Amino acid sequence: MPNSVAREGRCPQEVTSAAPTAVQRRLPGAATPREEALREYQDFNAKRRSRIPAALWPFWAPDPEQFYRWRVQLECGCITEVLTNGSEKLPAEGQGYDPLHKGRLPAGQVRCSHDDPPPAPYRNIVAWGERREVSFPADPVEPPDWTDAESWAVIRHDEPHTSAFWTVTLSCGHLTEVVAPDLQWKPTNGPKRAIAKRLPKMKAAFEEFWASDPEGQDEHKREHTRRMLEDGWPCPRPEQQCHTCSWAKWIVAYQRVGWLVPRKPEPKQPKTPKPPSRASLQRRLRQAEVEAKQLREQLSELDEETASEKNS
Repeated sequence: MPNSVAREGRCPQEVTSAAPTAVQRRLPGAATPREEALREYQDFNAKRRSRIPAALWPFWAPDPEQFYRWRVQLECGCITEVLTNGSEKLPAEGQGYDPLHKGRLPAGQVRCSHDDPPPAPYRNIVAWGERREVSFPADPVEPPDWTDAESWAVIRHDEPHTSAFWTVTLSCGHLTEVVAPDLQWKPTNGPKRAIAKRLPKMKAAFEEFWASDPEGQDEHKREHTRRMLEDGWPCPRPEQQCHTCSWAKWIVAYQRVGWLVPRKPEPKQPKTPKPPSRASLQRRLRQAEVEAKQLREQLSELDEETASEKNS
């Protein structure tokens, strides 16, 4: 699939800073007891293994013996625990998984959900990925709760239809999907825009809506709508709301905990004796030479006694 930059320029809310550098330090609090952490992993792994063939267990549901435990602090201040494959790989080097879009997060991000997250920011599309088609039945006649009958009459599909969805990468590194204007559309075509003479009417309609219903759209989304109107109301929109940014948090600090399953102590190897010094060898050589001289003298005396006995 082709990759292309959506457009030049950046959304005002776009984050362009690099990932923070995670540092190793002692973190407040204590680690989860090892028995509890091991039990949680085994329960989680048992569910995974029930869904995949045994031949894939080493790749998708490995044994706990290969994992190393870490405590990590996130940019939001929360402290949690993560596992890495071995003790040499740092937690900030790992890539978490985004189950909704079936892709990897940027290295160093993990999930951390909060009850009151800030509004999902808008990010620019920087690359286009895979395409898929989805068929839908005809929409019901009755409008859904989120719109009125008049608006529903305009956007409602009264017959079954098929739409094309493209997976895109946003400037934050996260994935999302956008709907193509039609089945023949490709990213190289660029976004389709509204007829120029309609834009003033669209702007006036939105301003009237915001004035009549101040709670109908928060300022966060109003600014996005204004930017899209100034850009000619493009479809697909070159900036998309990234809901992944609401829960994907950077690791800023980490602390070692230890192996999930403790390693057995390795047997002690016998110590290699230290080689003797030169002085020690010289001293032993002198002693050996003295002993050898004494032995030669004793042998000589023994030979003399033997010869005397033979002559007598």
